[in-house]
Amino acid sequence: NDDCESGDTGRSCLDLVADVSGQWRVGVTSYRPGETGAYTLTATLGDAQASRGQSNGNTTPVALRSGAARYESGALARGDRTLRAGEFMDTFTFDGTGGRVTVDLRSRGFDSYLMVRGSDGEQSDNDDYGGALDRSLLVVQTERGQTYTATVTSYAPGETGDYDLTIQGADGGAATASATGVRTETGRLERTDETLRSGEFVDTYTFDGTPGQRVAIDLTSDDFDTYLVVEPPRGAALQDDDGGGSTSHSRLEMDLTEPGTYTVYVTSYAAAETGAYRLAIDGTERFGQPAESTRSASTDGPLRTASAPGRTTTRATQPTTRQVADWTLAETFDGTLDATDQRLASGEFTEVHTFDGDAGEPIRVDLTSQDFDTYLIVTAPSGERVDNDDFNGSQNESVVEFTMRESGRYRVTVTSYRPGETGRYALRLSQTDAMRPDPPAFDRIVGIFAGISDYGGRINTLDYTAEDAATVRDAMIAQGMRPEDGILLQDADATVAGLQRAFDQIARTADDRTLFVFFYSGHGGQYPRTTPQRADPDNLDESIELYDAEVLDDDFDRMLAALPSSRMLIVLDACYSGGFAKDVISSPGRMGLFSSEEDVVSAVAVKFQAGGYLSRFFADAAETAQADEDANGAVTALELSQYLHTRFDQDVRGTGRELIVARDTRPEHQKLIVDRGSVGLYETLFSLGR
Repeated sequence: NDDCESGDTGRSCLDLVADVSGQWRVGVTSYRPGETGAYTLTATLGDAQASRGQSNGNTTPVALRSGAARYESGALARGDRTLRAGEFMDTFTFDGTGGRVTVDLRSRGFDSYLMVRGSDGEQSDNDDYGGALDRSLLVVQTERGQTYTATVTSYAPGETGDYDLTIQGADGGAATASATGVRTETGRLERTDETLRSGEFVDTYTFDGTPGQRVAIDLTSDDFDTYLVVEPPRGAALQDDDGGGSTSHSRLEMDLTEPGTYTVYVTSYAAAETGAYRLAIDGTERFGQPAESTRSASTDGPLRTASAPGRTTTRATQPTTRQVADWTLAETFDGTLDATDQRLASGEFTEVHTFDGDAGEPIRVDLTSQDFDTYLIVTAPSGERVDNDDFNGSQNESVVEFTMRESGRYRVTVTSYRPGETGRYALRLSQTDAMRPDPPAFDRIVGIFAGISDYGGRINTLDYTAEDAATVRDAMIAQGMRPEDGILLQDADATVAGLQRAFDQIARTADDRTLFVFFYSGHGGQYPRTTPQRADPDNLDESIELYDAEVLDDDFDRMLAALPSSRMLIVLDACYSGGFAKDVISSPGRMGLFSSEEDVVSAVAVKFQAGGYLSRFFADAAETAQADEDANGAVTALELSQYLHTRFDQDVRGTGRELIVARDTRPEHQKLIVDRGSVGLYETLFSLGR
């Protein structure tokens, strides 16, 4: 809030109802940059227990008007009523609205399970919404005159802990538009509009959304470079610049998971741009309901499915789930994809199986079918996912194997590569088959390691980048590379001619059983290109800036083509380096690691005393066992990718959120690019201790 409702520039105020329990943060700032001075902050809190205490059997129905939200907090505790299977339970009742009602349960102390039952005995239940153990959600079509009971319980008997429950009608109030149907707005960015702090004009629209909806938002303009931001009721904002394929088109597609009001910001990429635009919000498409599953006409209390050891829901409304009882031994399940299964939003049929795993244990999931092109997705309890299409080039097999980094329930999604494919399949879960490393496809490592800190006045100097080259070379020597096979080019030695001589030297001794590693740390640049390239439509060539001149991505690709090595690992720690992926990784046997996207700069990793974060993290992966998730003595392409992404998330990217961050160049907005090309997920790159 800026000036409360009175327009008083000396006062800002917010009045809200907390929709979740926990610690809230209050940020105090000024409207304009650089303002300073004293202030007084007052927080007036209501009775924190006012909304608690009704959870253990609230028998008075609460009228829920259309569009209203009701928030409840409580705790499952010993002494509560229990289900027949022994799980503690709290109940809340509400009257039907004649429309959809979203019931959203979030817990902090237990594996949540939610049931909603009408007075006619019809019951729906949900366990892990979106694969999250701590959230259950149901969207229920209610009828006026009926009373509905929401039962909060846990997955396993005896679980206790706090929770928050939201019950919300689906229809929006008069102040906002609902995302049902296609809504079109035309407007103009003008100098009288509100202005972002970075100088862009902005118009704001809102719509009410319901979990289970897919919404597509298109922004087009012939007058300015469009920029689109959508902020959900809670959580991080989504944003797009040129996702529509041109600077005059921005597009976001969202599968809504939060009930409430979504805010759409229409703005421009550059400050002070003005002109007409068209905004389209299309909420006509819905994806699979997370809701209706087990139904019962019994009237003597909530029911749970009786099948052991897990629960099975009806496949017509939710993917079939199956609990694997003892997965430490090899187990195979035979199933069928058919037209009764739930579809993905893109049209593929799916079936979902679950298993409980322990952190630190390996697992291999193998999907085969002779009837359709297989596609396999494994989702961890936290929502992190790993997927595979064609294992070792076969369209009839997909394999995912990894060491589980967390304990809890994992979801295995069986689907096809193309929409509408059906047929029989076999799914195998095994620990005995997991994590057996394949021998590397090479028996010798050679490399060129270039790093430039002092450019002799041609470009500004950089910190630590020359040392990066030596650090990575040492790491590859620890991997088994002979010192004479690693050519080091630093500062004035890293010229265009010096680089070509190094390539020529490597070409004379390498063969198809050689792994070639190219590493560079230094400045990167961009240069306009006059000849359009279909694979690189921004009409810019990226470069690595050597001591005396630049080497463009196309020229670098030609240097690589002269080498006989069948396996190449390209590591570029430089601004705009992600642009090399389009020109370099298109040839077989090449894998690329790039420190930033093609239009984003890279930051100096001062806290690691390294010229770049990728330099430090890659050296750690090659020199230590940190990337060896399964501790089998080998690092695969997948393990290396996963390790680098994790290090970037933990050590580079921040947790703060700005409305628009894409043009910002702070370190936390730097994004690692990994392009494995044709290198297989489970292909061994490093054999530790060799």
